[in-house]
Amino acid sequence: MMTDSTPVVLTLVMPIEVADPLIETLLEHPELAPGFTSHPVEGQGQRVTFVGTAEHVRGRAAYARVQLVVGRSEADSLLAILRERFATDRVFFWMVPAIASGRLA
Repeated sequence: MMTDSTPVVLTLVMPIEVADPLIETLLEHPELAPGFTSHPVEGQGQRVTFVGTAEHVRGRAAYARVQLVVGRSEADSLLAILRERFATDRVFFWMVPAIASGRLA
């Protein structure tokens, strides 16, 4: 059963032009996002919006993915902030329970 303190992996996928402002927003809230990773990725499929001729020809769109492990309540708070600032259907997220996380040392 998930509680507010259950650790989750929050993944956000967004168009490349949204990545920097979204990451800046996360950095403004270290109490909710103490650390995260970001990666360039490519989106494919029927629900992907292509920008420019090159993406249409290749059939892939430039996106960024951000992942962080936080408590469920922190993830919900972050999503509320992000919904206010980035209200678009082009930012996709999912959240899954983190079975374990930590440092090796």
